Amino acid sequence: MQRPLLAERMALTAAANPPLSERLLGAANRKVARLAAPNCSDVECATPLSTLADRTLPDGTLVLSVAHDVLATPQAMVDKIFDELDAYQPAWLYADPTHLAFLCAHLHRRGLTTLPVRAVVLTYSLLTHAARRAVTAATPEGTPVAEVLSMSEFGWLGIECPAGARHLNEENYHHEILRDDGSEAGVGEIGELVITSIEDRLSPHIRYRTGDLVEPGGRCPCGTTGRTVVPHGRASTCLVDGIGGRFRTARQADDALRDVVGVRHYRIDQSAPDSAHCRVITADDAPGDTVPAVRDRLRELLPQVQQVDVSAVPHIEAERSGKFSTCSGPGRVRQGALL
Repeated sequence: MQRPLLAERMALTAAANPPLSERLLGAANRKVARLAAPNCSDVECATPLSTLADRTLPDGTLVLSVAHDVLATPQAMVDKIFDELDAYQPAWLYADPTHLAFLCAHLHRRGLTTLPVRAVVLTYSLLTHAARRAVTAATPEGTPVAEVLSMSEFGWLGIECPAGARHLNEENYHHEILRDDGSEAGVGEIGELVITSIEDRLSPHIRYRTGDLVEPGGRCPCGTTGRTVVPHGRASTCLVDGIGGRFRTARQADDALRDVVGVRHYRIDQSAPDSAHCRVITADDAPGDTVPAVRDRLRELLPQVQQVDVSAVPHIEAERSGKFSTCSGPGRVRQGALL
């Protein structure tokens, strides 16, 4: 049997979100623009000298120009993004959540209130609550916005349905969610996502360890049969609650900060188990207690960490890959530490 194309895998995955699938695959205009770290692209998009034609892929995808250090992208390149979106008129936007949240913060400078797109797919890195709020506020009412779980090795692995659950594509892939002792994680537990590709004869992946942590979910009211998961980020970025303490995932850290008003971007660095430092970029209208609120929430999350500091900063650097990580912890999760 012929190896499934990435587009076919995308279509099967997208079926769990009918409104998004219709906008992506059922419309006459299927043009897509991509906004993500330059290292995730097939063209040079980090230089302000490149043109729209230079960054249009053979399949018609427009790769928008952005700096390797996303939050340091100069205003001229931001203006260029808006000019090209206006000229290209994409049907949907395929974006890294942090990159798109950064762009949304510049809407008012262009006299805009919403992004000129009909659908938004968020992938590449962890979707934070702050990024979700920024993107939701910047999309027209009724615009499908969904998180997609994807990997360059496989394509689309899962998608967020209209009810907010992330459904795995179980037609193209066999998924295992394994604890460090090799047993299957149950509902409410966290394990590593391990993938075997189905009917992939050219370059099959057998029990491929992704390094991504997920939590199995329950049945979703949307009616989709595929099992659900909660993405928790990379195993290598987990924080640890003191010497010998339990690990805390990037998702658990973000959930701790989910309703703190005024947070735009943040990064928690923990080079040693007994201390952690969080840098926060606040919104222009952030209340005066934003930083103390972040500190209180992190101390609740990491009660055994002796020193938890939080400071407001004007800039937070991206990783060398160009992706933006919210957590940088001491290392990989050890057996039983997440239970």
